[in-house]
Amino acid sequence: MDVEASHPYVPEWLDLAGYVAPEHGALELCAIMGTAVVLVLALACTVLRRRVRGTELAAALWFVLCGTMHCTFELYFVLHYRGLAARRDVVASMWKEYAKSDSRYMQGGTGNFAPVLAQEASTVFAVGPLCWLTVYAMWTRRSAVHELSQLAASVMHMQSVLLYFGAELLAREPSCRPEPQYFYMYFVGANLPWLVVPLVLATSSVTRMRAQMAIARAAEKTHTL
Repeated sequence: MDVEASHPYVPEWLDLAGYVAPEHGALELCAIMGTAVVLVLALACTVLRRRVRGTELAAALWFVLCGTMHCTFELYFVLHYRGLAARRDVVASMWKEYAKSDSRYMQGGTGNFAPVLAQEASTVFAVGPLCWLTVYAMWTRRSAVHELSQLAASVMHMQSVLLYFGAELLAREPSCRPEPQYFYMYFVGANLPWLVVPLVLATSSVTRMRAQMAIARAAEKTHTL
């Protein structure tokens, strides 16, 4: 006789067949993730600062971080979402910990899972490559490609976060545990940077493109005279 596995997610009636509790604690998982982020950024900075400087270097590092997360951490979810509840590896444990703020990530194709998978898939296969294209354009100094890809990636980041927040706020049943840390630190804190930073970058791209267009128009008028 099968016994239904207990789990820490809400709503409590969720049937997560084969659920295995994470073998790593929250602090340990944060330390692992933090170490990975520092290593990625340190390596990227070592390479990129040879040709990219100042605020552009900061933007390039942001897109390296986004591209890496989209094409590794989130790709893992897209590939393994069906058996995620039963997996025991470190990345699965990270997703299980985050799912305390959004249990849809543990539903494996049932319930309200479809919007989550659609969002993650679009992030992996569209936004991730755009992030890497932006970094490449910065490295090769292709300003037009840089500004357009930066704007596109930033707008898609903002759209994704707004839709994600909106879907949860409009849901009939909460997917987040009641403890404040899961809502404010995980659900809001882990996603808010992908709303704030892209807003700054999108504004910067629009401003620079408008300035370049104004210079081009002025040069055209001068040429016609």
